[in-house]
Amino acid sequence: MGKLANVLALLPVLLAAALSAPPARAEGVVFLVRHAEKSLEIEGDAAPLLKAGVDRARTLARMLAGAGIAELITTDALRSRQTGAPFAERTGLQPQVMTRNDQVALAGRLREKPDGKDRLIIGHVRNIPRILEALGVPGGGQVTLNPDVDYDHLFVVQTYPGRPASMVRLRFEATNRE
Repeated sequence: MGKLANVLALLPVLLAAALSAPPARAEGVVFLVRHAEKSLEIEGDAAPLLKAGVDRARTLARMLAGAGIAELITTDALRSRQTGAPFAERTGLQPQVMTRNDQVALAGRLREKPDGKDRLIIGHVRNIPRILEALGVPGGGQVTLNPDVDYDHLFVVQTYPGRPASMVRLRFEATNRE
């Protein structure tokens, strides 16, 4: 009974120590957005942004310009590159152009071997859930976006060594001010 009493006496101290331990340090942040509003008059990857999409891309650039992002990743679709262009202009970053599948593969590599860099990835309605899943976001593969209206979602994902990623899903409105 004496040993049990000693263990029970130490339990509050051990619990307090565990709860006050610093959280695991994030190994990089991925800011993930869908391209902005596109023209429906042109099909495929050649569809450009609408005026509303250009405004949203500028808003995104203003929001994230001071976030310490080290890499900008777009797809080869014109709308993805145009969404990233204002951010590239503000930060001086050269966009890295990848296929949709390569974006997913990059996310998987970042989960397995994080490098501490913060990134902005401009994806598409169908590959965003795959990117979230590859980053290790619990339930990330089940995230849904309405292809007709959901251009205003910003996913902020923090990756941690040996732990699931954490995600915050935000929404942002486009403004036409420069």
